Amino acid sequence: MIHNVLLIEKANGNVVVKTRFWKIDFLEHDIHDFLAGYMDLKTTEGLAEDTPVFVAEKHKVFHGSVDGDMVLLFVTDGRDEDRVIQHRVREGASRISTALRGNSIGYIRDNLDDILGELIFTRFKVSFVGSGGVGKSTLLRLLFGKEPAPGGYVPTINVAVDSSETIQFGTFLVTVWDFAGQAVFQDLWSFYFSGTDVIFLITDSSFRNVMQTKSLLRNIRKEAPAVPLFIIANKQDLPESMKAEKIKRLLGAPTFAMVATDKSRREEFIRLMLEVAAKTVGVTLPDLPISEMITVRRGTQEIDQPGAQSAAAATTQETATETGFETVPYADGSIEAISETPIPTNTQAVKMAEAAETEAETPAVQKAVAKQIYDRSKILHLLLIVQKEGMPDVAFHLKYGDDEIDTNAVASLISALDSFGGIDAEPADGSSATDALETIEHEGNLVMVEKSKHFVLALIVTNDSEEDEQRSIITSLLFEIEQKYEDVWDTWKGDASVFESSVFNVITRLPVKPISFDYIIRVREAGKPLPFKNREVGQAIVAVKSAIESNDTIGGLVRSLDLPRETVLGCLQIMNQYEWIDFRVEIGPTSHLKKLGQVDEDTQKAYGNVVVKFVDLCDGTLPLQDVVKKLNVSLPAMKFVATKLVLDGVLEVVA
Repeated sequence: MIHNVLLIEKANGNVVVKTRFWKIDFLEHDIHDFLAGYMDLKTTEGLAEDTPVFVAEKHKVFHGSVDGDMVLLFVTDGRDEDRVIQHRVREGASRISTALRGNSIGYIRDNLDDILGELIFTRFKVSFVGSGGVGKSTLLRLLFGKEPAPGGYVPTINVAVDSSETIQFGTFLVTVWDFAGQAVFQDLWSFYFSGTDVIFLITDSSFRNVMQTKSLLRNIRKEAPAVPLFIIANKQDLPESMKAEKIKRLLGAPTFAMVATDKSRREEFIRLMLEVAAKTVGVTLPDLPISEMITVRRGTQEIDQPGAQSAAAATTQETATETGFETVPYADGSIEAISETPIPTNTQAVKMAEAAETEAETPAVQKAVAKQIYDRSKILHLLLIVQKEGMPDVAFHLKYGDDEIDTNAVASLISALDSFGGIDAEPADGSSATDALETIEHEGNLVMVEKSKHFVLALIVTNDSEEDEQRSIITSLLFEIEQKYEDVWDTWKGDASVFESSVFNVITRLPVKPISFDYIIRVREAGKPLPFKNREVGQAIVAVKSAIESNDTIGGLVRSLDLPRETVLGCLQIMNQYEWIDFRVEIGPTSHLKKLGQVDEDTQKAYGNVVVKFVDLCDGTLPLQDVVKKLNVSLPAMKFVATKLVLDGVLEVVA
């Protein structure tokens, strides 16, 4: 999260302009600490000059030079991905440099927010809570301009898929979460309230539900006592509904009348939400029509973008209203070619190689052959699929990276191959052992498929360089999962979430992230909705989340809980993947580091080629300070990079 943006003079640290988006201070002494680290980077050979600088162990400062005299700072809490913020700060510095052509520094002071635009968005989390059937999901659909769901009331399970949709106003992204109201899910509320900025408690305005809501209100006050709360008195069009004023007296909280099925009430409700959000974060809502203030998004994909302009508008006196997350350019994989012809995909590389071999049979023509050089195989996704009434149903989906896939499309593709005889279902002897199945290509990646009597495991990877090992693991996992649920099938009623608890079996064998018992855990302000509906999984995550407050390290956490170690570690990896927690590691000058893996291309691009040499020198025998001396680089700078490499599983701390 970017919480402060500054433009400072490089020579003395004088502030040209500063904007604080959250109530987190970055003071004069912090600026001088940054400059010391910044100058250290400038004199370090082989390390990228835009490597972030840590200040006071709590600020992670990204920086970009502006015309040689000034530096643009994006001060963050360290939760964002480095390459994304580095790209944004470089882009911001370029925009300021462009805006200075023909404009005074006073123009930059007055228009910094407009010049930087979408580069400095901040998230704001709003939670919809209430009993089942009061209209939370209908209200959410109204908010995003959708018709009410057909067929009457459909209960929300855990957190609604639509909760990833977002309203943007100013530099804030207001993300709305629709919480399940059924009593069986209320023990998960403390987990989901983490990082919530505002709570809207929904009632259907009937006397019975208002009394139920009063009980919910007491529970919410226990879980989130400091979070502003407002009552939405829904279904005011029904004859038996209580008036909002009376509900306010009964519940003792600000109450607003609403009819979620009335499309004419949409702008009124959006303005209410924005006014609440603006007041909470201490900004003033502009006196503009709703259509000029908001953009509705689903995840990072733009849904509606009224009045968007080009980034070039930053060079004029007009307000730059360009919105949307930029695509950060980076390359995947490594292709080494004798010729200079680009090879865009693995498939094309193979076809070209085959064509070259064919032509090589004719001595008169010698062609340059493009040779595919595989990196280590990266796991991208894993799907557990179960058959439900003859159709594939994804029991759970584990993401190992940030990219999204259509899980139903993958499951349907696998099912189609199965129906055409492309996948051998079961061994002839009727045992539960698994057979090796086909590898499918999907969007440039490979899908390894293994099938047992009741399940299919699909592992999506970048290449087949480790296929034998990976296929052996998923084959073994299928056997474990079959045994785990061997007593379920006689009474199973088609609810695929029953099988979600096997996620801990999977993470044990195929970790989402390598972690150590020495890691320090830090709770983040807010996270993404978790994709699990199973109560057993939810309760395990809640138990681990609650125990984090009294334990600094993963080792201490595991010892304090009456849960299997694999379950605790699995919960931690899930929470980290969905941005509920971060891991930290303490590295000092005398720490001994040992190489575990290879530096990926993104890290090498971000921090320079010296990082590869650094990792190769880390053999566990030398302290960090001695490794740094061999490279003639800055110790503070390499300490930061080493921390990232440890958390990425490239290095481990051995002493």
